Amino acid sequence: EAQLCNLADEIAYNAHDIDDGVRSGLITIEQLEAVPLFERFRRQTLAEHPQLQGRRVLYEAIRRMLSAQVYDVIDATQEALRASGVGSADAARAAKPLVQFSSGMQAQSAQLKQFLLHNLYRHPQVNETTGRAKDVVRELFGAYVADPAQMGGGFDARGDRERAVADYIAGMTDRFAAREHERLTGRHLLP
Repeated sequence: EAQLCNLADEIAYNAHDIDDGVRSGLITIEQLEAVPLFERFRRQTLAEHPQLQGRRVLYEAIRRMLSAQVYDVIDATQEALRASGVGSADAARAAKPLVQFSSGMQAQSAQLKQFLLHNLYRHPQVNETTGRAKDVVRELFGAYVADPAQMGGGFDARGDRERAVADYIAGMTDRFAAREHERLTGRHLLP
């Protein structure tokens, strides 16, 4: 189950990151043409639906890419289960990972992840926002340690102040953290 969740998360995150990256303007469909996994489904989409343009091509290519990855995991996992001879849950727990991509899909997925790493996750705008977010967390931590009464939910009454502050911040949404930071510091760091 954990193996399946890990792989499903990887598939979903990559697809969402492609969509988010294009919608935000940080990456383009033209850049994605260099990624074989995506490009195969973009070409397939355009061959079957030549009238589609822009985001509609993106969405259809992503949909097809997701389906291909899911079916690949099903097929590769069935093969791994057959080859392993696993016959019980305990044997499956002791075995090497069984839920997997085929070797071809694994290689294509790795290429996609490298593309996203270099073109999206390390994009200058992403790095700048990440830096500001780190400042928000660091400054919230300092403000709450200095004045625990600023925290709600009984966190201010807990004995281990630093742990209570860390737990309080960890439970925040981005929006709430930005509002709290502005309330406590008067600085507006995140949009």
